[in-house]
Amino acid sequence: MRIALNLLYLIPGVVGGTETYARSLVHNIAKLDKENEYVVFLNKLGADIDITPGPNFRRVVCPFVPLRRMVRYGWEQGILPFQLDREKIDLVHSLGYVAPLGARSRQIVTVHDLNFLSHEGWGTAQGRRVLRFFVERSVRRADHVITVSEFSRDGLVRLLGVPHEKVSVTYNAPAQHLENDLAAPSSGYDPSGGMPYILAFSALPSHKNIARLVSAFDQIKDSIPHSLVVIGNLPGNENDRTALERTASARIHFTGYLPNADVAAALKGASLFALPSLYEGFGLPVIEAQRTGIPVTCSNIAALPEVAGDAAFYFDPLSVDDIANALKKCLLDPDLRASLVRNGYENLQRFSWVTTARKTLGIYAATASSPSRENAA
Repeated sequence: MRIALNLLYLIPGVVGGTETYARSLVHNIAKLDKENEYVVFLNKLGADIDITPGPNFRRVVCPFVPLRRMVRYGWEQGILPFQLDREKIDLVHSLGYVAPLGARSRQIVTVHDLNFLSHEGWGTAQGRRVLRFFVERSVRRADHVITVSEFSRDGLVRLLGVPHEKVSVTYNAPAQHLENDLAAPSSGYDPSGGMPYILAFSALPSHKNIARLVSAFDQIKDSIPHSLVVIGNLPGNENDRTALERTASARIHFTGYLPNADVAAALKGASLFALPSLYEGFGLPVIEAQRTGIPVTCSNIAALPEVAGDAAFYFDPLSVDDIANALKKCLLDPDLRASLVRNGYENLQRFSWVTTARKTLGIYAATASSPSRENAA
């Protein structure tokens, strides 16, 4: 079988957990499948990433830069179907929400979450409308849909009307580069100048809820010796980011983007990991923190309880007081900290890229062999 992997969305270092998903899934499929042929479609910015890990993998670099989403959609809908025909593709798996609607081969699409429906902080209003347009049609057109949590599957069924049996859940797992960086000597990076610290990750969408985390830290900073370290792009618009940056002090550090080795060093040195997000379709940083062996406190909504299990101390992300109380309790209660770390290692046993790749290959085989049906575009 000739299988196309549609990675036209992939902008290295920008698309977050969906990049971890693509890299990890493809590398583990390559370990398991030596028979099928894979053609990986990439944009110019993704041309050099390590995404063809075996002799049965070949890349096709499409000559466009996807910094404007409509450029990618134009290629994906107008040109990719003809490329798939020319490559004699039997099955195409689109790993980033949107499928080529005009493709004649069998189709699978991965929809990681429905954040664009639920939170105005996700991109622009126009961007959300356009993405919704393509996702709604992609899940109708696809022969099968993959998502990364039962929470996200429930959203696909309730909000987009996808039949439950048409959606499979394949969990994420910690990124392979994290395993390598944790095993390697530390980069020596210390984001707090020798002080103990709470660690959090940020990104541009405002649902990351960093402002409330900062306010909660301000409530308790006089009763703890810790700093707050926030890695990644600050959320919101320019005014939101400027307001957050003004809070930076000797106790609050906004690092911006960091290379993987420094992120691993920051994780290893943290006293506590906090994820105050208002929405997560999975919540990959939670299990990456658990893999590192640090206690986790996080929001009690969306997919986070499903993913973190009994290995996190939960709070209401809309309550600054509740976030503050959770941070303080996790920092000052050694028995709680020890149980969170122990339970975190046990929780990790549920997540494996090998398992996810094996399940995905099963979906490929079942989709390719299923009776043909009419697909609505």
